[in-house]
Amino acid sequence: MPSNTKSLQWRQNEKVAIARATRLSGSLEQMLFVIYDNENERYDIVNEADLNHLIDEFDLDMDIIAEIG
Repeated sequence: MPSNTKSLQWRQNEKVAIARATRLSGSLEQMLFVIYDNENERYDIVNEADLNHLIDEFDLDMDIIAEIG
């Protein structure tokens, strides 16, 4: 498996995305959100400011999966 495919694997698996967000939240010492982008069919990890921006400015078709921090 190519290295970039493995490094982006978390975008396709909810449990892996949540585990990654948990590690990042601890390192960054901030609250993070795991969202599922319905348009691109992938998970993403964003902080509170980015989440608000996505909601207010872009009306992104997404589901908030987890709040971590």
